[in-house]
Amino acid sequence: MADSGSTEVEDVLTGFSDVMSRLMIDQYQQQITELELTLPQAQVLRVLRRGPLPTGQLAVELRMSAPAITQLTDRLVRKGLIERRPAVGDRRCVIVDLSGSGRLLIDEFRRRRREIFNRALIGLSEAEQKQVIDVLGKVVRVLETYEFGATTRKSGPARSKRAMSAPSPSPAE
Repeated sequence: MADSGSTEVEDVLTGFSDVMSRLMIDQYQQQITELELTLPQAQVLRVLRRGPLPTGQLAVELRMSAPAITQLTDRLVRKGLIERRPAVGDRRCVIVDLSGSGRLLIDEFRRRRREIFNRALIGLSEAEQKQVIDVLGKVVRVLETYEFGATTRKSGPARSKRAMSAPSPSPAE
């Protein structure tokens, strides 16, 4: 295996980072702009994709204050993208979740991301595409374990497997 300080590893990491930034981040920012969302609003939707959360936990996950989360969720409720409800047994605790429209929006984000990824792989054979997806899935699982610890991120490996299982691209895409 190449030494982590080697030029080859550095070149691959730099190239991968640059390409992924252009392909995914630029497209993501363009899409949220088209939808008249701010980046923090899009981040709330991304986090809620995993399931409903108390606003306090959402604030912790996004490293925001309680008042900032309240303002952010107010705007998303007005846009019809999330819903709020009191927690069972504790009306002081507010649970936020994606609305039907919010779920459709997240599905559209994911569809566009898959489309971009599939187009990027179109020059590879079907076997190579599968190999790329398998290896990237493994890399993501290893990095999540390294970054978050195996037990601190309850949706880590399962989420990664779903996120990395993109269908083979067709020439029409």
